[in-house]
This record gives sequence, structure tokens and C-alpha cells, in this order.
Amino acid sequence: MITIGNLYAGYGLDSNGFIISDVSKDKIDDVYVPCIQESIERLKHLFPEPLHSVYVYGSVARGEAIIKKSDLDLIAMFYTKLSPVKLAELKKIAKELSEKYHTLVREVGIAVAYYDYAIDPANYYENAFLKELCVCVYGEDIGERFGSYKLTSDIAIRFNGDIDDVLNRTLKRLETASKEDFKRGTQNFARKLIRTYYSMVMVRSQIWTTRLHEQSEVFSRYFQEKESIIRTLLVWIEEPPTDYEIVYAFFKREGEWASVNFSNEAKIPY
Repeated sequence: MITIGNLYAGYGLDSNGFIISDVSKDKIDDVYVPCIQESIERLKHLFPEPLHSVYVYGSVARGEAIIKKSDLDLIAMFYTKLSPVKLAELKKIAKELSEKYHTLVREVGIAVAYYDYAIDPANYYENAFLKELCVCVYGEDIGERFGSYKLTSDIAIRFNGDIDDVLNRTLKRLETASKEDFKRGTQNFARKLIRTYYSMVMVRSQIWTTRLHEQSEVFSRYFQEKESIIRTLLVWIEEPPTDYEIVYAFFKREGEWASVNFSNEAKIPY
């Protein structure tokens, strides 16, 4: 048995090795309910026909959100693909909600998903995200259609195998970002890197966690030479630097390392 601090092989899994979800409606603090409800009402008003369901994920769904520091992360599931105009309106809603609830959350984020894609058996492992990480707060819970999941390279790759694309988009956006957007973009990609690093060793560790500090601990067990990188990322999540050159060089180097090594590392069995 591999022991990593308070973590051990089988942590976050049941006796049969299936993932134990750490999100639920009961864990959502009442303080976030008005914002969630208004988000749902705004979505229902703007998309009366195509809206299928709405989900909460992240720290709010785990009951670990910190007021003014945590985001409210939502997924809106639609029956039909949204036009560029509707996507722009959705972005506007998220911005307006973020401004209205700025004393509660750092940002309201609304990701888009599509029903046909979600129920396609070919996307079964990708949809472990809905099953294990999301709480349905409106409409039919698609996650109930899926079975239990074990930690596999399929899940690791579906969750974070997009690191190269995310890296390139992030570096491009940071070039022209405002001060506030630069800060947010740095924090978001720092989180993405930690999650990607963890996904690289998730299967061999047989440890399931969605908490960044625990994911960092698991990864560092296998890549001790990256401990200083992990510490930097955790610091940047709390207080990102303002120097563009430093951030760009760091993300480019570490993001490319993750991109090159991800697939082979994520497939290493336990």
C-alpha cells in the first residue's frame, strides 16, 4: 500500500475500487442558494426551449467554498447547439451575476454542455465528470444514467488530456489581458496544471481526490523534482504575480512538459 501523508491507495474509493463522489446538494451552503437560483432563472428565461439541465461543480458542490475567494462553477446543458449570439448572451449573464454577487463569489462561471454529446456512449469516460463531480440543481440529472467509475487512464485523459490546447489558449489570452483578467487567467491555469499533474499519476496511485492540495501531494510523491513547481502554483492561486514575462515563461515551460509527458505517464498502471 502506498501511503502519501494522510492519503493512501484506495483513498476516495469504495471497497470495490469505485470512485466515491464528494459532492452533493446537502453540501451546498445555503448562502450560495440565491445566486444559484437566480442563475437558473436567468438561464430559463433566456433559453426556455433548449435548456435541459443545470449543474454545480467545484468547491461550492463540495461544501468547501470560501466567501469572496471561491467561484460558483455551473454547467448549463442544452438540447441544441447555441449560436454565437446566444453564447455571447450567456457570457453576459455570467458577467452580470458575477458583478451582482461580487461580495459572495469571485466569479460566476457558466460552462456549456450538449445533451446529445452527454448521452453518447462514446463519451462515457468523459462524462464521469458529470457523474462524480457535479450536482444537478435543475432538470434531469444526466449523471444518473452512468454507472460507477474506477480510476482509469481513460478518465485521466478525458479530464486533462487537453493540456496542450488549454496552454496555447491561455498564453494567447494573457498577451492582451487586462490586469484583472491576467490575474484570473493565471489562477485558472495554475489550477489546471495541478489537476493535469495529478491526472498523470492518478491511476498508479489509486487515490481519488478533487482537492488541489491533495492532488499536489499525490503528484509530488512521484515527481519530487517538481515540488518547487507545485509550491509556486499553489502560491499563484492565492496571489498571482503581475509580471507577464515571468508567468509566460513559467507556464510555457511547465505546460509543455505536461503536454509532452501526459499520455505516457497517465497510462502507467498501478
